[in-house]
Amino acid sequence: MKQERMESLKIRKFDFNLLVVLDAVYTTGSVKNAATLLHTSSPSISQSLQKLKDYFGDPLFLRDGQKLRATTIATKLHLKVKDSLESLISNVEHFADDEYHNQLVIQCPIYLSIKIIPMISAFFEKEKITCEIIHRVSDNMVDSFSDSLSLRQVDMVFGVNKNLGLSTQSFLIGEEDLVFICRKNHPRLKTTFSEKDVENEMFCYVHTDELPAVMTRQRVENNLRSDRNFTLRSPSFISILSYIESSNSVAIVPRWLMQRFKDAFNIKTLDTKIPLPVIEIAMIYNKTNLNKKMNRRLFAYLNERF
Repeated sequence: MKQERMESLKIRKFDFNLLVVLDAVYTTGSVKNAATLLHTSSPSISQSLQKLKDYFGDPLFLRDGQKLRATTIATKLHLKVKDSLESLISNVEHFADDEYHNQLVIQCPIYLSIKIIPMISAFFEKEKITCEIIHRVSDNMVDSFSDSLSLRQVDMVFGVNKNLGLSTQSFLIGEEDLVFICRKNHPRLKTTFSEKDVENEMFCYVHTDELPAVMTRQRVENNLRSDRNFTLRSPSFISILSYIESSNSVAIVPRWLMQRFKDAFNIKTLDTKIPLPVIEIAMIYNKTNLNKKMNRRLFAYLNERF
Protein backbone atom coordinates (compact mmCIF):
# COMPACT_ATOMS: atom_id res chain seq x y z
CA MET A 1 0.00 0.00 0.00
CA LYS A 2 2.84 2.33 0.87
CA GLN A 3 4.57 1.46 -2.40
CA GLU A 4 1.41 2.24 -4.40
CA ARG A 5 1.12 5.59 -2.63
CA MET A 6 4.71 6.42 -3.50
CA GLU A 7 4.13 5.52 -7.14
CA SER A 8 1.00 7.68 -7.16
CA LEU A 9 2.90 10.65 -5.78
CA LYS A 10 5.66 10.08 -8.33
CA ILE A 11 3.32 10.14 -11.32
CA ARG A 12 1.56 13.25 -9.99
CA LYS A 13 4.88 15.06 -10.07
CA PHE A 14 5.55 13.92 -13.63
CA ASP A 15 5.45 16.77 -16.16
CA PHE A 16 3.17 15.53 -18.93
CA ASN A 17 4.54 18.24 -21.23
CA LEU A 18 7.57 15.98 -21.50
CA LEU A 19 5.44 13.53 -23.49
CA VAL A 20 4.82 16.27 -26.05
CA VAL A 21 8.59 16.66 -26.37
CA LEU A 22 8.96 12.89 -26.70
CA ASP A 23 6.41 12.83 -29.52
CA ALA A 24 8.08 15.76 -31.31
CA VAL A 25 11.56 14.23 -31.18
CA TYR A 26 10.22 10.79 -32.13
CA THR A 27 8.31 12.23 -35.10
CA THR A 28 10.94 14.63 -36.44
CA GLY A 29 14.08 12.64 -35.54
CA SER A 30 16.05 15.62 -34.28
CA VAL A 31 16.25 18.10 -31.42
CA LYS A 32 16.36 21.06 -33.81
CA ASN A 33 13.22 20.05 -35.73
CA ALA A 34 11.41 19.26 -32.48
CA ALA A 35 12.26 22.74 -31.22
CA THR A 36 10.89 24.26 -34.44
CA LEU A 37 7.70 22.22 -34.15
CA LEU A 38 7.12 23.23 -30.52
CA HIS A 39 8.25 26.85 -30.98
CA THR A 40 10.98 26.55 -28.37
CA SER A 41 14.78 26.30 -28.22
CA SER A 42 17.03 23.29 -28.80
CA PRO A 43 18.51 23.53 -25.26
CA SER A 44 14.98 23.37 -23.84
CA ILE A 45 14.29 20.19 -25.83
CA SER A 46 17.58 18.69 -24.65
CA GLN A 47 16.72 19.45 -21.00
CA SER A 48 13.33 17.79 -21.39
CA LEU A 49 14.96 14.72 -22.94
CA GLN A 50 17.30 14.52 -19.97
CA LYS A 51 14.33 14.58 -17.56
CA LEU A 52 12.69 11.77 -19.55
CA LYS A 53 15.91 9.75 -19.46
CA ASP A 54 16.15 10.20 -15.70
CA TYR A 55 12.53 9.25 -15.15
CA PHE A 56 12.51 6.11 -17.31
CA GLY A 57 16.11 5.09 -16.75
CA ASP A 58 16.74 4.77 -20.49
CA PRO A 59 18.54 6.99 -23.05
CA LEU A 60 15.37 6.90 -25.22
CA PHE A 61 17.18 8.25 -28.30
CA LEU A 62 20.55 7.34 -29.81
CA ARG A 63 22.32 9.34 -32.49
CA ASP A 64 22.35 7.67 -35.91
CA GLY A 65 24.14 9.98 -38.38
CA GLN A 66 22.20 13.24 -38.63
CA LYS A 67 19.10 11.81 -36.92
CA LEU A 68 18.11 10.46 -33.52
CA ARG A 69 17.02 6.82 -33.43
CA ALA A 70 14.45 5.79 -30.81
CA THR A 71 15.34 2.98 -28.41
CA THR A 72 12.99 0.07 -27.79
CA ILE A 73 11.73 1.73 -24.60
CA ALA A 74 11.06 5.02 -26.42
CA THR A 75 9.20 3.24 -29.21
CA LYS A 76 7.01 1.30 -26.77
CA LEU A 77 6.31 4.43 -24.75
CA HIS A 78 5.42 6.42 -27.85
CA LEU A 79 3.04 3.73 -29.09
CA LYS A 80 1.38 3.60 -25.66
CA VAL A 81 0.74 7.33 -25.29
CA LYS A 82 0.60 8.86 -28.79
CA ASP A 83 -3.11 8.26 -29.52
CA SER A 84 -4.22 9.51 -26.12
CA LEU A 85 -1.84 12.45 -26.37
CA GLU A 86 -3.03 13.43 -29.86
CA SER A 87 -6.65 13.15 -28.75
CA LEU A 88 -6.01 15.31 -25.68
CA ILE A 89 -4.16 17.97 -27.69
CA SER A 90 -6.83 17.94 -30.36
CA ASN A 91 -9.63 18.36 -27.81
CA VAL A 92 -7.82 21.27 -26.17
CA GLU A 93 -7.16 22.92 -29.56
CA HIS A 94 -10.76 22.39 -30.63
CA PHE A 95 -12.00 23.94 -27.38
CA ALA A 96 -9.64 26.91 -27.59
CA ASP A 97 -9.88 27.65 -31.31
CA ASP A 98 -12.76 28.97 -33.35
CA GLU A 99 -14.74 26.53 -35.45
CA TYR A 100 -12.99 27.80 -38.57
CA HIS A 101 -9.38 28.87 -38.81
CA ASN A 102 -8.59 32.09 -40.62
CA GLN A 103 -5.74 30.54 -42.59
CA LEU A 104 -5.30 27.41 -44.66
CA VAL A 105 -1.73 26.51 -45.66
CA ILE A 106 -1.29 24.25 -48.67
CA GLN A 107 1.87 23.02 -50.38
CA CYS A 108 2.03 21.88 -53.99
CA PRO A 109 3.78 22.60 -57.30
CA ILE A 110 2.68 25.77 -59.11
CA TYR A 111 1.07 23.62 -61.82
CA LEU A 112 -1.30 21.91 -59.36
CA SER A 113 -2.01 25.16 -57.51
CA ILE A 114 -3.55 26.58 -60.71
CA LYS A 115 -6.12 23.81 -60.55
CA ILE A 116 -6.60 23.41 -56.81
CA ILE A 117 -6.64 26.96 -55.40
CA PRO A 118 -9.76 27.99 -57.40
CA MET A 119 -11.55 24.89 -56.04
CA ILE A 120 -10.63 25.80 -52.47
CA SER A 121 -11.75 29.39 -53.07
CA ALA A 122 -15.08 28.14 -54.45
CA PHE A 123 -15.53 25.98 -51.34
CA PHE A 124 -14.95 28.96 -49.04
CA GLU A 125 -17.44 31.04 -51.01
CA LYS A 126 -20.02 28.26 -50.93
CA GLU A 127 -19.62 27.77 -47.17
CA LYS A 128 -19.39 31.53 -46.53
CA ILE A 129 -16.02 31.08 -44.83
CA THR A 130 -13.57 33.97 -44.53
CA CYS A 131 -10.18 32.29 -44.75
CA GLU A 132 -6.81 33.25 -46.20
CA ILE A 133 -5.19 30.64 -48.46
CA ILE A 134 -1.43 30.46 -48.06
CA HIS A 135 0.30 28.60 -50.89
CA ARG A 136 3.78 27.23 -50.31
CA VAL A 137 5.50 26.26 -53.54
CA SER A 138 7.00 22.79 -53.28
CA ASP A 139 10.24 21.87 -55.03
CA ASN A 140 8.93 18.41 -56.02
CA MET A 141 11.28 16.78 -53.52
CA VAL A 142 9.88 14.15 -51.15
CA ASP A 143 11.72 15.48 -48.08
CA SER A 144 10.13 18.88 -48.65
CA PHE A 145 6.61 17.37 -48.59
CA SER A 146 7.26 15.01 -45.68
CA ASP A 147 8.99 17.55 -43.43
CA SER A 148 6.24 20.12 -43.94
CA LEU A 149 3.57 17.66 -42.82
CA SER A 150 5.48 16.08 -39.93
CA LEU A 151 6.39 19.52 -38.59
CA ARG A 152 2.78 20.64 -39.19
CA GLN A 153 3.94 23.66 -41.16
CA VAL A 154 1.17 23.06 -43.72
CA ASP A 155 -2.39 21.73 -43.58
CA MET A 156 -2.39 19.89 -46.91
CA VAL A 157 0.06 18.68 -49.52
CA PHE A 158 -0.90 17.90 -53.11
CA GLY A 159 1.30 15.78 -55.37
CA VAL A 160 1.87 12.36 -56.90
CA ASN A 161 3.32 10.74 -53.77
CA LYS A 162 0.70 9.47 -51.34
CA ASN A 163 3.05 7.76 -48.85
CA LEU A 164 4.63 10.39 -46.63
CA GLY A 165 4.79 8.69 -43.22
CA LEU A 166 2.65 7.11 -40.53
CA SER A 167 1.42 10.43 -39.16
CA THR A 168 -0.26 11.29 -42.47
CA GLN A 169 -3.32 10.13 -44.35
CA SER A 170 -4.04 10.50 -48.04
CA PHE A 171 -6.39 9.63 -50.84
CA LEU A 172 -6.39 9.97 -54.62
CA ILE A 173 -8.37 12.93 -55.90
CA GLY A 174 -7.90 12.46 -59.64
CA GLU A 175 -5.92 11.23 -62.64
CA GLU A 176 -4.27 13.02 -65.57
CA ASP A 177 -3.05 11.71 -68.88
CA LEU A 178 0.09 12.94 -70.67
CA VAL A 179 0.74 14.38 -74.14
CA PHE A 180 3.72 15.32 -76.31
CA ILE A 181 4.10 19.04 -77.04
CA CYS A 182 6.39 21.30 -79.08
CA ARG A 183 6.32 24.87 -80.39
CA LYS A 184 3.76 25.65 -83.09
CA ASN A 185 6.33 26.51 -85.74
CA HIS A 186 8.62 23.56 -85.07
CA PRO A 187 10.78 23.01 -88.19
CA ARG A 188 10.24 19.23 -88.32
CA LEU A 189 7.21 18.27 -86.23
CA LYS A 190 3.83 19.16 -87.71
CA THR A 191 0.94 17.25 -86.11
CA THR A 192 2.32 13.86 -85.05
CA PHE A 193 5.18 12.39 -83.02
CA SER A 194 6.48 8.91 -83.90
CA GLU A 195 9.08 6.51 -82.57
CA LYS A 196 11.42 7.64 -85.35
CA ASP A 197 11.08 11.25 -84.12
CA VAL A 198 12.34 10.12 -80.73
CA GLU A 199 15.74 9.43 -82.29
CA ASN A 200 16.04 12.90 -83.81
CA GLU A 201 14.54 15.28 -81.23
CA MET A 202 15.78 16.82 -77.98
CA PHE A 203 13.69 16.59 -74.80
CA CYS A 204 13.06 18.31 -71.49
CA TYR A 205 11.23 16.97 -68.43
CA VAL A 206 10.08 17.76 -64.90
CA HIS A 207 12.68 16.84 -62.29
CA THR A 208 11.41 15.26 -59.05
CA ASP A 209 12.46 12.53 -56.62
CA GLU A 210 8.88 11.48 -55.77
CA LEU A 211 8.84 7.70 -56.25
CA PRO A 212 5.58 7.53 -58.25
CA ALA A 213 6.88 10.24 -60.59
CA VAL A 214 10.20 8.43 -60.97
CA MET A 215 8.31 5.23 -61.76
CA THR A 216 6.12 7.08 -64.26
CA ARG A 217 9.20 8.47 -65.96
CA GLN A 218 10.64 4.96 -66.08
CA ARG A 219 7.48 3.73 -67.79
CA VAL A 220 7.93 6.52 -70.34
CA GLU A 221 11.56 5.50 -70.81
CA ASN A 222 10.46 1.93 -71.50
CA ASN A 223 8.48 3.18 -74.50
CA LEU A 224 11.14 5.62 -75.67
CA ARG A 225 14.90 5.56 -76.11
CA SER A 226 16.69 5.62 -72.76
CA ASP A 227 19.64 7.47 -74.32
CA ARG A 228 17.57 10.49 -75.37
CA ASN A 229 19.24 13.90 -75.29
CA PHE A 230 17.86 16.45 -72.84
CA THR A 231 18.11 20.21 -73.05
CA LEU A 232 16.26 21.13 -69.83
CA ARG A 233 15.40 19.50 -66.50
CA SER A 234 13.21 21.68 -64.29
CA PRO A 235 10.86 21.20 -61.31
CA SER A 236 8.40 23.62 -62.96
CA PHE A 237 5.96 22.76 -65.73
CA ILE A 238 5.48 26.48 -66.38
CA SER A 239 9.20 26.89 -67.01
CA ILE A 240 9.05 23.95 -69.40
CA LEU A 241 6.17 25.50 -71.39
CA SER A 242 8.09 28.75 -71.63
CA TYR A 243 11.20 26.92 -72.79
CA ILE A 244 9.36 24.78 -75.33
CA GLU A 245 7.84 27.77 -77.15
CA SER A 246 11.29 29.25 -77.77
CA SER A 247 13.21 26.08 -78.64
CA ASN A 248 13.03 23.03 -80.88
CA SER A 249 12.77 20.63 -77.95
CA VAL A 250 9.88 18.31 -77.11
CA ALA A 251 8.24 17.76 -73.71
CA ILE A 252 5.72 15.43 -72.11
CA VAL A 253 3.19 17.31 -69.97
CA PRO A 254 -0.27 16.70 -68.47
CA ARG A 255 -3.05 17.22 -71.02
CA TRP A 256 -4.95 19.55 -68.66
CA LEU A 257 -1.93 21.84 -68.44
CA MET A 258 -1.64 21.95 -72.21
CA GLN A 259 -5.33 22.79 -72.65
CA ARG A 260 -5.11 25.48 -69.97
CA PHE A 261 -2.12 27.28 -71.50
CA LYS A 262 -2.24 26.46 -75.22
CA ASP A 263 -3.33 30.01 -76.04
CA ALA A 264 -0.86 31.66 -73.66
CA PHE A 265 2.21 29.93 -75.10
CA ASN A 266 3.36 29.24 -78.64
CA ILE A 267 2.88 25.48 -78.23
CA LYS A 268 0.87 22.63 -79.75
CA THR A 269 -0.07 19.04 -78.95
CA LEU A 270 1.38 16.22 -81.06
CA ASP A 271 -0.71 13.14 -81.79
CA THR A 272 1.15 9.91 -81.15
CA LYS A 273 0.77 6.14 -81.00
CA ILE A 274 3.46 5.91 -78.34
CA PRO A 275 1.74 4.79 -75.09
CA LEU A 276 2.05 7.24 -72.19
CA PRO A 277 1.11 6.45 -68.56
CA VAL A 278 -1.58 8.11 -66.46
CA ILE A 279 -0.57 10.24 -63.45
CA GLU A 280 -2.46 9.83 -60.14
CA ILE A 281 -2.84 12.98 -58.04
CA ALA A 282 -3.07 12.60 -54.26
CA MET A 283 -4.00 14.87 -51.37
CA ILE A 284 -2.04 14.23 -48.17
CA TYR A 285 -2.65 15.69 -44.72
CA ASN A 286 -1.62 15.21 -41.12
CA LYS A 287 -4.02 12.93 -39.23
CA THR A 288 -4.70 15.60 -36.63
CA ASN A 289 -6.39 17.69 -39.34
CA LEU A 290 -9.29 15.24 -39.31
CA ASN A 291 -10.37 16.87 -36.07
CA LYS A 292 -10.86 20.25 -37.72
CA LYS A 293 -14.39 20.61 -39.05
CA MET A 294 -13.51 22.90 -41.93
CA ASN A 295 -10.78 20.58 -43.20
CA ARG A 296 -12.98 17.49 -43.07
CA ARG A 297 -15.59 19.17 -45.26
CA LEU A 298 -12.93 20.56 -47.60
CA PHE A 299 -11.42 17.10 -48.06
CA ALA A 300 -14.79 15.77 -49.22
CA TYR A 301 -15.40 18.77 -51.49
CA LEU A 302 -12.07 18.44 -53.32
CA ASN A 303 -12.47 14.69 -53.65
CA GLU A 304 -15.78 15.17 -55.46
CA ARG A 305 -14.67 17.94 -57.83
CA PHE A 306 -11.03 17.45 -58.79
